[in-house]
Amino acid sequence: MLLGAGTDTITDDYTLEQKFAELRRLGLDFVEVPLRSADAPAQAELFRELAAAHELPIASAVVAEFVRLPDVPEAERADAVRRVVDTAEVAVGLGCDLVLVPVRVKAEEPRRAEVYAKAYAELLAATERHGTVIAAEFVGGALPSAAAELVGSLDDPRARLFFDTGNCLYAGADPVADLRALLPLVAQVHLKGGPDTPLAAMPLRELGAVLESGGFAGRCALEIESPKGRLSIRDAVSVLRMYGLWQPSQERSERSAG
Repeated sequence: MLLGAGTDTITDDYTLEQKFAELRRLGLDFVEVPLRSADAPAQAELFRELAAAHELPIASAVVAEFVRLPDVPEAERADAVRRVVDTAEVAVGLGCDLVLVPVRVKAEEPRRAEVYAKAYAELLAATERHGTVIAAEFVGGALPSAAAELVGSLDDPRARLFFDTGNCLYAGADPVADLRALLPLVAQVHLKGGPDTPLAAMPLRELGAVLESGGFAGRCALEIESPKGRLSIRDAVSVLRMYGLWQPSQERSERSAG
């Protein structure tokens, strides 16, 4: 399993360069970056330089603005969608093979799913030549199954699910049961705790068993919601290693050679 982490994971007063250096020191396999339309080109240039300097690829990007599209006035929505599409194309230029779009699907508001689906289709069309995966992450109390239903409605193999273990708890869902049920749709997994549950108290063995038995070939990324992100990510990496869920690439190579 390849493991990465987002630059927002380290919340201490670290510069972006220091964050890349810390993720590299921990031996992680990739970085996940947030991209905001207002400053995406400038962000991208810095991200590209740091990725090269620290030999740490940027594999996925989060375009958080997507989640607000249903709440944008209809007259302004086309421009908002265009900004999201342009930002996704910046991510492709960084080398990302996956773009995360958060969705807050509500059963009582089917219009939200309709707005998301239309914008989602535009994202898929814009990135088709690159083969980019567009993965929906359920947020804000949305159920994993609701996000999976949205993904399934696109009928495109590049429309996938970004499964967040902590968001399951926030929505009152069972991360193990839902991951098992939805695994064929899952492109990447966010590993984190819930509102009142630290990562170490999550059912990590069970989650790992689901990924292994299901032949999961995707990646996982750590998310840490803590004011002490630098220390917390070190702890999180230690926890995953303790449970045998991840090893640095050098150790994996040595084990295979042995």
